[in-house]
Amino acid sequence: MIHRSWLLVAAVLAPSARVAGQAPAAAPPAAIPAGADGAKIFAITCAACHLATGLGTEGKVPPLAGSEWVTGHEGRLIRIVLHGLVGDVEVQGEVFNGAMPTWGGAFSDEQIASVLSFVRKSWGNKAAPITAEMVARARAATATRKLPWTVKELLRAGN
Repeated sequence: MIHRSWLLVAAVLAPSARVAGQAPAAAPPAAIPAGADGAKIFAITCAACHLATGLGTEGKVPPLAGSEWVTGHEGRLIRIVLHGLVGDVEVQGEVFNGAMPTWGGAFSDEQIASVLSFVRKSWGNKAAPITAEMVARARAATATRKLPWTVKELLRAGN
């Protein structure tokens, strides 16, 4: 397995959120128009790291194209976007080590559902869409969470 670090990317995205064990909190993107679709949200907020192709940033950020994390358990994917992710994560047989910022405070349930549905149907991914209701349930179930997820936590039953 190849180890890749994407901490630098997280530090660039939110340099003020450098608390040990915490993913950086993403600032709300001011350029997102109300009612923007998932492709637009992705282009404005996600493509800088994951690239427009969904292939990730070589040596730093895992790909979304063909990712088992994207096409797998919906609840895990939603939780990652809501609260962030820190530590090692294996994607397509490669291990990336870093932090994904939390987007839960920056986006509504509808916006998160829209961008995740876009990602789950793009770049050859074939997975069911995410609904705003699914995001709302995950948000309510994890409302008291203060720290980003680790892979170990997400793989536990029910996550």
